[in-house]
Amino acid sequence: MAVSFSFAVIDAHVHIHPDMASMMARIMDANHLERVVNLGILELLGIPFQEGMAAFHKGLGERMVYFATPDFRDTSAGFGDRMAEELERKVAAGACGLKIFKELGLRHKDAGGSLIPVDDPRLDSLWAKAGELGVPVLIHTADPVAFFQPLDEKNERWEELHLHPEWHFGTPEFPSHDTLLAQRNHVIERHPGTTFIGAHLGNYPESLSYVDSCLERYPNFYVDTCARIGEIGRHPIKDVRAFFLKYQDHVIFGTDLVLGWEALTGPEEADDLEIKTFYDAHWRFFETDDTQIPHPGFPVQGRWRVNAVHLPGAVLEKLYARNIQRLILALRG
Repeated sequence: MAVSFSFAVIDAHVHIHPDMASMMARIMDANHLERVVNLGILELLGIPFQEGMAAFHKGLGERMVYFATPDFRDTSAGFGDRMAEELERKVAAGACGLKIFKELGLRHKDAGGSLIPVDDPRLDSLWAKAGELGVPVLIHTADPVAFFQPLDEKNERWEELHLHPEWHFGTPEFPSHDTLLAQRNHVIERHPGTTFIGAHLGNYPESLSYVDSCLERYPNFYVDTCARIGEIGRHPIKDVRAFFLKYQDHVIFGTDLVLGWEALTGPEEADDLEIKTFYDAHWRFFETDDTQIPHPGFPVQGRWRVNAVHLPGAVLEKLYARNIQRLILALRG
C-alpha cells in the first residue's frame, strides 16, 4: 500500500553509501519519499567528507541531508573539543546534524583504555557545540533489552543475535541497558539548549511508560520509530495510540534502511520489491487498524506479529514530515 494522503514522507533514519545514491533516488520515487536523513556512513566507512557529499548531491540533489559522526579513534586529551571543532567544520560544509552510534558507552575507550561513558564530561563541548550550531543530535544508546539478556534459546531475539553476535551485550564487561540510558539522560538534562533525538523510540520501546517519562521530563528530547515497530506494535493498541497522540510533536518517522553497508546488509542488497514491501509494512502499521500483521523486521527481529495503530491524518503528517522539518532547516524547502 502507499501512504493515503497527498503530502510526501521524510525518512529521518537511513544509512546510504554514496555509491547507492542513484538507487536511493529510485527507491524514493517508488515509495513516496520526499527526503531522507542519512546518518554517519561516510565516517564509518572512511569516505572523505567532501567526496561523499559530492556523490550524494550528484545522485540525490537536495533530497538528502547528512548527519556526521565523530571520530573516536583518537581519544587522547582534548578529544571532545576536537570533535566539536570538526562538527563545526562539517556543518559549515553541509552537514545538518550529529549522529552518535551505540558504541559510545559500550565500546569506545579513551587513550588510557577506560570505557567512555555516554555522559563523560569530556564530551560536553561536543553536545554544547551542536546546540550552538542549532543542529540536532540523533543518538543511539543501548539496544533492545533482549540484547542484554543471556544468549540462549529463551532469548526472543536469538535468531538476530546469531546473525550478529557482536550485538550481544549480556556479559559482565558491558554496562547494563538501564545504566546506559541513565547516562544518556544525564547528557540531555545537562544540555537543555541542544536537541536530542533518541533512536529506536529512545531505545526502550519495550516500555512506553519509560519513554513517556523521558519525553515528559525533557522538552529537548525527541524519539524516532526506526527498526522498532516490532516492539511498539506488541503493546495494547489503545496504549500505543495514546502515546502517539500525546507526543505527536515529538515522534519522528524513520526506518533504518541500509544500502551499501555490508556490515548490516551482507554482500547482497535487497531488491526494489523487497524494499517496497518494507515501506508498505510501515504504512500499514501507522495507517490501518489491521491486527496480527508482520512487522517490517519480521522474522529476524522476532517471530511475532503486531497490531496496527491507525493514526489520524494530522498526527501522521507530523510523524512523517513536519516534526523533523521543524528541527532541520534544510528539510523545509
